[in-house]
Amino acid sequence: MPDTDTSDKDTITEQDLAVLLRDGHNGLDANMSRMALERVVEDWENHAEKDEKLEFLRDSPMDIDFVIPDVRWDADKEEFYVGTNRGPGTLGELTVGGGFHVAGEFSRDYVEAYRQQYQDLLDESMLSKKQFMAYVMREANKNEHVIADALGVKTGTVRSHAGRAREKVEKAEATARIPELFTFEGYDELQENMAELLEPQPQTG
Repeated sequence: MPDTDTSDKDTITEQDLAVLLRDGHNGLDANMSRMALERVVEDWENHAEKDEKLEFLRDSPMDIDFVIPDVRWDADKEEFYVGTNRGPGTLGELTVGGGFHVAGEFSRDYVEAYRQQYQDLLDESMLSKKQFMAYVMREANKNEHVIADALGVKTGTVRSHAGRAREKVEKAEATARIPELFTFEGYDELQENMAELLEPQPQTG
């Protein structure tokens, strides 16, 4: 199978996110998702107009499950990608300023922040994108055939990418953060912590 690297070889795409979410490391993805949510909430809290929308969202019945990034299918391109949890017909095509519209705006920012978290980790790692993805999937105990199919490479290339990446991760300080992110506090606590970020906040002053 030919290598499919193109001009975006150093850029984590929405299609790459689908691979990482579906076949990547659960602990790493949980941490990426949590940090992305924290990033979006902080950005919205520091933006006057968006802060009002955030409080509107927090007071609505919609919870974290409604806005968290999810794997979706693009029928036109016939490929999976990571996008908003609910389809665009639900999140974004309704009345401007309404609950679904605000959730759609937040969810789209969340997807981009989630992508950026992976992008930042890749940029810091000094690994190529395919080395990074092969390494993450191998650490998740995915077999070489699954990884090869996901990355569009031969199984021997998977071995090479994962092996080189592991050596770099073990030797370089810049990559020390990756193994640390493979562990997290557990799904129940993670879900609770993330849910709290979208709960109504106590009024001050």
